[in-house]
Amino acid sequence: MKLAVAIPAHNEADVIESTLDALVEQLDREGIDYEIVVVDDASQDGTPEVVRRWATNRPRVRCISTVRAGLEACDSDAVALVMADGSDDPRDLILYHRVLEAGYDCAFGSRFMPGALVRDYPRFKLIINRLVNQGIRLLFRHGYNDTTNAFKAYRREVIEGVQPL
Repeated sequence: MKLAVAIPAHNEADVIESTLDALVEQLDREGIDYEIVVVDDASQDGTPEVVRRWATNRPRVRCISTVRAGLEACDSDAVALVMADGSDDPRDLILYHRVLEAGYDCAFGSRFMPGALVRDYPRFKLIINRLVNQGIRLLFRHGYNDTTNAFKAYRREVIEGVQPL
Protein backbone atom coordinates (compact mmCIF):
# COMPACT_ATOMS: atom_id res chain seq x y z
CA MET A 1 0.00 0.00 0.00
CA LYS A 2 1.57 3.25 -1.15
CA LEU A 3 1.26 6.07 1.38
CA ALA A 4 1.14 9.75 0.54
CA VAL A 5 2.13 12.06 3.37
CA ALA A 6 0.58 15.51 2.99
CA ILE A 7 2.20 18.18 5.14
CA PRO A 8 0.41 21.54 5.39
CA ALA A 9 3.06 24.20 6.02
CA HIS A 10 2.91 27.92 6.78
CA ASN A 11 6.16 29.67 7.67
CA GLU A 12 7.89 26.45 8.73
CA ALA A 13 11.30 27.08 7.10
CA ASP A 14 13.11 26.62 10.42
CA VAL A 15 11.68 23.15 11.14
CA ILE A 16 10.53 21.58 7.88
CA GLU A 17 13.87 19.93 7.09
CA SER A 18 14.05 18.12 10.42
CA THR A 19 10.43 17.01 9.99
CA LEU A 20 11.19 15.66 6.51
CA ASP A 21 14.39 13.97 7.75
CA ALA A 22 12.49 12.15 10.51
CA LEU A 23 9.64 11.06 8.24
CA VAL A 24 11.88 9.82 5.42
CA GLU A 25 14.15 7.98 7.85
CA GLN A 26 11.22 6.15 9.46
CA LEU A 27 9.42 5.37 6.19
CA ASP A 28 12.62 4.09 4.57
CA ARG A 29 13.49 2.01 7.63
CA GLU A 30 10.08 0.32 7.47
CA GLY A 31 10.27 -0.23 3.71
CA ILE A 32 7.03 1.63 3.03
CA ASP A 33 6.36 2.86 -0.49
CA TYR A 34 5.60 6.57 -0.06
CA GLU A 35 5.51 10.06 -1.45
CA ILE A 36 5.61 13.29 0.52
CA VAL A 37 3.79 16.43 -0.59
CA VAL A 38 4.45 19.60 1.37
CA VAL A 39 1.49 21.92 0.85
CA ASP A 40 2.68 25.49 1.29
CA ASP A 41 0.11 27.94 2.63
CA ALA A 42 1.49 31.26 1.38
CA SER A 43 4.60 31.15 3.55
CA GLN A 44 6.60 34.37 3.77
CA ASP A 45 9.75 32.79 5.23
CA GLY A 46 10.98 30.76 2.26
CA THR A 47 9.43 27.44 3.28
CA PRO A 48 8.82 26.32 -0.34
CA GLU A 49 12.40 27.09 -1.32
CA VAL A 50 13.72 25.15 1.69
CA VAL A 51 11.58 22.15 0.73
CA ARG A 52 12.56 22.29 -2.94
CA ARG A 53 16.25 22.52 -2.04
CA TRP A 54 15.91 19.66 0.46
CA ALA A 55 14.02 17.56 -2.12
CA THR A 56 16.77 17.85 -4.74
CA ASN A 57 17.60 14.26 -5.71
CA ARG A 58 14.62 13.04 -3.66
CA PRO A 59 11.91 12.45 -6.28
CA ARG A 60 9.42 11.21 -3.67
CA VAL A 61 9.22 14.69 -2.08
CA ARG A 62 7.70 17.80 -3.63
CA CYS A 63 6.13 21.10 -2.66
CA ILE A 64 2.88 22.51 -4.03
CA SER A 65 0.58 25.36 -3.06
CA THR A 66 -2.93 24.05 -2.29
CA VAL A 67 -4.34 21.15 -0.27
CA ARG A 68 -6.79 20.10 -2.97
CA ALA A 69 -4.01 20.11 -5.58
CA GLY A 70 -1.86 18.19 -3.11
CA LEU A 71 -4.44 15.47 -2.65
CA GLU A 72 -5.09 15.29 -6.38
CA ALA A 73 -1.35 15.14 -7.10
CA CYS A 74 -0.84 12.13 -4.85
CA ASP A 75 -0.52 8.80 -6.61
CA SER A 76 -1.17 6.60 -3.61
CA ASP A 77 -3.54 4.15 -1.96
CA ALA A 78 -3.72 6.16 1.28
CA VAL A 79 -3.06 9.68 2.51
CA ALA A 80 -1.86 10.82 5.93
CA LEU A 81 -1.87 14.42 7.14
CA VAL A 82 1.18 15.29 9.23
CA MET A 83 2.08 18.61 10.84
CA ALA A 84 5.13 20.44 9.48
CA ASP A 85 6.41 21.44 12.91
CA GLY A 86 7.47 17.92 13.85
CA SER A 87 4.82 17.57 16.54
CA ASP A 88 3.58 14.28 15.07
CA ASP A 89 5.73 11.24 15.80
CA PRO A 90 6.83 9.44 12.59
CA ARG A 91 6.52 6.12 14.46
CA ASP A 92 2.80 6.83 14.78
CA LEU A 93 2.64 7.35 11.02
CA ILE A 94 3.93 3.78 10.63
CA LEU A 95 1.20 2.56 13.01
CA TYR A 96 -1.43 4.42 10.97
CA HIS A 97 -0.11 2.80 7.79
CA ARG A 98 -0.37 -0.65 9.40
CA VAL A 99 -3.96 0.05 10.49
CA LEU A 100 -4.88 0.96 6.90
CA GLU A 101 -3.08 -2.10 5.56
CA ALA A 102 -5.16 -4.21 7.97
CA GLY A 103 -8.25 -3.04 6.08
CA TYR A 104 -9.50 -0.08 8.10
CA ASP A 105 -10.65 3.04 6.22
CA CYS A 106 -9.12 5.61 8.58
CA ALA A 107 -6.61 5.90 11.40
CA PHE A 108 -6.85 8.70 13.97
CA GLY A 109 -4.64 9.40 16.92
CA SER A 110 -5.27 11.39 20.05
CA ARG A 111 -3.07 13.78 21.94
CA PHE A 112 -5.15 13.19 25.06
CA MET A 113 -5.35 9.44 25.51
CA PRO A 114 -3.87 7.73 28.56
CA GLY A 115 -0.09 7.67 28.30
CA ALA A 116 0.09 10.51 25.75
CA LEU A 117 2.51 13.35 26.38
CA VAL A 118 1.50 16.87 25.34
CA ARG A 119 4.33 19.40 25.48
CA ASP A 120 4.29 23.19 25.26
CA TYR A 121 0.54 23.37 24.61
CA PRO A 122 -0.66 26.82 25.74
CA ARG A 123 -2.98 26.48 28.73
CA PHE A 124 -5.76 28.66 27.27
CA LYS A 125 -5.66 26.77 23.97
CA LEU A 126 -5.77 23.48 25.88
CA ILE A 127 -8.90 24.52 27.78
CA ILE A 128 -10.64 25.66 24.58
CA ASN A 129 -9.57 22.46 22.80
CA ARG A 130 -10.96 20.22 25.52
CA LEU A 131 -14.27 22.15 25.64
CA VAL A 132 -14.71 22.08 21.85
CA ASN A 133 -13.84 18.39 21.62
CA GLN A 134 -16.29 17.57 24.41
CA GLY A 135 -18.99 19.51 22.56
CA ILE A 136 -18.27 17.66 19.32
CA ARG A 137 -18.31 14.33 21.13
CA LEU A 138 -21.70 15.11 22.69
CA LEU A 139 -23.16 16.50 19.46
CA PHE A 140 -22.12 13.56 17.28
CA ARG A 141 -22.32 10.91 20.03
CA HIS A 142 -18.97 9.31 19.38
CA GLY A 143 -16.19 8.33 21.77
CA TYR A 144 -13.28 9.94 19.95
CA ASN A 145 -11.71 12.53 22.26
CA ASP A 146 -9.52 14.51 19.82
CA THR A 147 -11.56 15.33 16.72
CA THR A 148 -9.60 18.54 16.14
CA ASN A 149 -6.29 16.69 15.84
CA ALA A 150 -5.22 16.93 12.19
CA PHE A 151 -2.86 13.92 12.33
CA LYS A 152 -5.00 11.35 10.54
CA ALA A 153 -4.72 8.82 7.71
CA TYR A 154 -7.32 7.73 5.17
CA ARG A 155 -7.62 5.22 2.39
CA ARG A 156 -7.79 6.93 -1.02
CA GLU A 157 -11.41 5.85 -1.63
CA VAL A 158 -12.52 7.53 1.61
CA ILE A 159 -11.08 10.86 0.46
CA GLU A 160 -12.58 10.48 -3.00
CA GLY A 161 -15.94 9.60 -1.44
CA VAL A 162 -16.23 12.94 0.37
CA GLN A 163 -15.43 15.12 -2.61
CA PRO A 164 -16.01 17.95 -3.45
CA LEU A 165 -15.32 18.92 0.17
